[in-house]
Amino acid sequence: MCGISGFLSSKFSEAERKSIVSKMNQLQAHRGPDNDGIWSGENICLGHRRLSIIDLSDAGNQPFWSHDKRYVIVYNGELYNYKDLKFELQRAVHGTNQVPYIFSTDSDTEVVLAAYIRWGKKCLDHFNGMFAFAIYDTRLKKTIIAKDRLGVKPLYYYQQGDKIAFASEIKQFMCVSGFVPYINLEHFAFLLENT
Repeated sequence: MCGISGFLSSKFSEAERKSIVSKMNQLQAHRGPDNDGIWSGENICLGHRRLSIIDLSDAGNQPFWSHDKRYVIVYNGELYNYKDLKFELQRAVHGTNQVPYIFSTDSDTEVVLAAYIRWGKKCLDHFNGMFAFAIYDTRLKKTIIAKDRLGVKPLYYYQQGDKIAFASEIKQFMCVSGFVPYINLEHFAFLLENT
């Protein structure tokens, strides 16, 4: 199952961001008993709880880094076509500047990251599966957060001013100062009318 979490803010210290994401990870411990990982960078902290399914080795633990340490990913899901994508990403395309990606794990997490490195946001067009992930580019200081088209894998986000949090479960936002849960009655009525 796995679970992801993250917190972005320039107004919180690294220690504060890590504390928030650590608490968020604790609230989703049931989603991944095999590993608990946190990474913190400039204005961002990412968290992951792992349930090992495809690659059972520690090499598949997350947050997971690209070879050049430019990109870091937290991922929850399953790509049904990851073996085909892995094969495609392992070869260069003549007439382009694409280079083969050398994989160090058997995980689909690394395939998602390699696909993003090659195709950018268009990687989503190549994915067949259920997923939610966040990738941070340490060079450009940018984050992409995405989920599958049908929303099979949960991914919620909360934004207030400078603070942005995302998580696999809404209850994780209780760890973010200023978060006040409420029911949007208009959307709730729409949901009831259309189910």
